[in-house]
Amino acid sequence: MDRGTVTRTEEGFAYIEMELNESCHACANKGACMAGDKPAEMKIEDSSGLKPGDMVEIDLPPQTKLTAGFLLFIFPTISLIICYYIAFMIWKTETAGITGAVTGLVLGIADLIIFNKIATKKRYFKPRSIRKL
Repeated sequence: MDRGTVTRTEEGFAYIEMELNESCHACANKGACMAGDKPAEMKIEDSSGLKPGDMVEIDLPPQTKLTAGFLLFIFPTISLIICYYIAFMIWKTETAGITGAVTGLVLGIADLIIFNKIATKKRYFKPRSIRKL
């Protein structure tokens, strides 16, 4: 369970500042989910009547965390490699391969942005439960 503090509420949503735990400080990828050493802020639907200053526990399923990590780190890399080889096979030059790789990376990131807009409407990437402490 992850813990956080409600920083503000508005229009049926609560903004929760997630606490950094011991493993966050040693993580090599903390810049991906945190802004340096600052906690990340999560926007959630507020059905429990949360107020600023409330402490909460948030339960995200492990498979959700794994899927998010795959999409964030692995998917753009796979897209980059595939587009590199496609461009290289068609035009047979290293420049074409590099151009294809950059295009693949941009397409991979664009797909993530589109997927994020779709996933915010689904329950899969939302917390399983939120408990006020």
